[in-house]
Amino acid sequence: MKPNGRPRAIVLRPRAGRLVATVAVLCLAACQELSEGPPTDVALSAATDTTIRVSWMAPAGAVPDSYVLAFSETGTSEWVEFGVVTDTLTRADHNPLGRTGRYRVTALFKDREYTATEAPTSAPVHAEATPVGELNSSTYSGYGWERDSGVASVFTTKYASNAGRVDFYITDWTTGFAGPDYAMVSPDWGPHEPGGAGLVPAGAWRATWFSSLPSEDQGPLTPFDSTEYANNLTLLPDSTFAAVVCIDTTATADTTDTFVTVSRYYALVKLGRPDIGSGTAPVETWFQLIAGLRLIQH
Repeated sequence: MKPNGRPRAIVLRPRAGRLVATVAVLCLAACQELSEGPPTDVALSAATDTTIRVSWMAPAGAVPDSYVLAFSETGTSEWVEFGVVTDTLTRADHNPLGRTGRYRVTALFKDREYTATEAPTSAPVHAEATPVGELNSSTYSGYGWERDSGVASVFTTKYASNAGRVDFYITDWTTGFAGPDYAMVSPDWGPHEPGGAGLVPAGAWRATWFSSLPSEDQGPLTPFDSTEYANNLTLLPDSTFAAVVCIDTTATADTTDTFVTVSRYYALVKLGRPDIGSGTAPVETWFQLIAGLRLIQH
């Protein structure tokens, strides 16, 4: 007690060395946990024409003990683990046995899990049926897909500025649109065929190939081969199913040489009964966004 009767305040003062050590341990543990996190930039590409390569970026901080990969088939909500990567690799291949679906990557730090926010899918992009016109009709006759989104649109083939957008057009091979037979045709034929002469201008029109299918089979599409595919396909009276391969050619030049890159994009196309009265046919499509992959389950 102080002389005036008030109690003395007692302050505990740990030794300086012990305090510093305690703070350092706490900081080390906290900083280590703060540096943990999920993988980022999960992306899909074709390892082969029927298998998927999953790639990702490692967390920016600590190195995970392992990554766990999982697959959820299109039309289901169940996740099935198919692989564990235990070293510094940031990619893995998966054989989905003809199926498509979403992919998930989780980083493990001992008993702690961090799942990437992205769960990209290999399922094709669907476009509802839309009327596409015969080359000489008043409705746009060109049909094409955006390569980065899979969005499908119709275009006029009367302008060369659309050459890089159209993947096929519909024609009866003559002026007018009375048919009776219609065909889907590679755009690079447009300026040369009888129905397009003087109507489709010269330009860098895309090259596309077609193979007839007996039905809407959801198995992998026919592998591309010039003996299996042709650059035109006659439509059936009722409905036509076609495997479509879009050939994209890109030339890159440097000071010494020119390098040519060829990419193939597969799509399933359903063409309904042609209407020669309006010169149109309904077109519904499923476009595979992953170049070189012929999986089309939807």
